[in-house]
Amino acid sequence: MSDVKVEIVDSSNSLFIEEVPVIIEIGTSGPQGPSGDLRNLAYVFTQGVASATWNISHGLAFVPNITVVDSAGSVVEGDYSYPDENTVIATFVGAFAGKAYLS
Repeated sequence: MSDVKVEIVDSSNSLFIEEVPVIIEIGTSGPQGPSGDLRNLAYVFTQGVASATWNISHGLAFVPNITVVDSAGSVVEGDYSYPDENTVIATFVGAFAGKAYLS
């Protein structure tokens, strides 16, 4: 690619236009991180007794995404708090039994 320069001059004004090439370098992402154990990326919690508050200790060492289903398999919305990276407290409007899928 070559540089382009344009100069326009009249009796009272001068205008200079210069096009400068932009260079974009594409490389690889950062260095490879340590290999992980994929078995520790998800957790299924079973709440066998109907309750409006579920205390879930999952051991994932991160704040997970959560999907909760009741015993009939219907998705249930709730409020979630994360006291630490290994615990979720799920609070629901009513008591029910079911499962929480964390990932």
